[in-house]
Amino acid sequence: MSKKLFFILTLLLFIQQPVWAIDCSGIKPETTVKLTSSYGKLAINHNKKLSEITNLAKSLNLVENGLFASGFSTANITFDIMINALGTPVSGGFCVVPTNISLFLGLDSPTIYLAKELNENTCEYNMVLRHEQTHQQINKSTLEYYLPLFKDAASQIAQNIKPVPVADVNDIKDAITELTKTYNKKMTPVINFIKKEILTEQKKLDNPENYTYENALCP
Repeated sequence: MSKKLFFILTLLLFIQQPVWAIDCSGIKPETTVKLTSSYGKLAINHNKKLSEITNLAKSLNLVENGLFASGFSTANITFDIMINALGTPVSGGFCVVPTNISLFLGLDSPTIYLAKELNENTCEYNMVLRHEQTHQQINKSTLEYYLPLFKDAASQIAQNIKPVPVADVNDIKDAITELTKTYNKKMTPVINFIKKEILTEQKKLDNPENYTYENALCP
């Protein structure tokens, strides 16, 4: 064997194997999923005029045109994810596998808006306040109902996420970012489903029959 050919063969041994050639198929993720939640701290805002509240509700498509809202409730559904992963050495590089996934799903800044025109300690004020408090309770109860199902879905998705192959240990951080994006994408339909269910439950309270009933409480 010539010295030139020996040098080429020796050099090839130190060239990293391409990522596509790294086999991670034999590694099955065993990921622990931890879920936390919060319903936020409810705030009551009595500083906006009826017209301002109505415009706010209309901007969010939560009140029909021609109707005026003397009360209005908002709450943001927030989701956060943090992934811890381990780079498992394999031939030619590493397989990055999530070991722990910390999830947060909860309500942020729940707020009840009551029109300035409503006088406190009146029948109408108390009726509108109870109506909006019921909306916030629906937010809490519906989310509370779906949290166990959400965690089950999160755990199932976690077990089916494929490890990310990397050729260099310095690429593990980027692989974790890729895993986070993949997991977030797969969880998005589940989150959207819960949001849709909350809106469905809210509509059961906002209907002509219930409005008629509530209006009759304060002649």
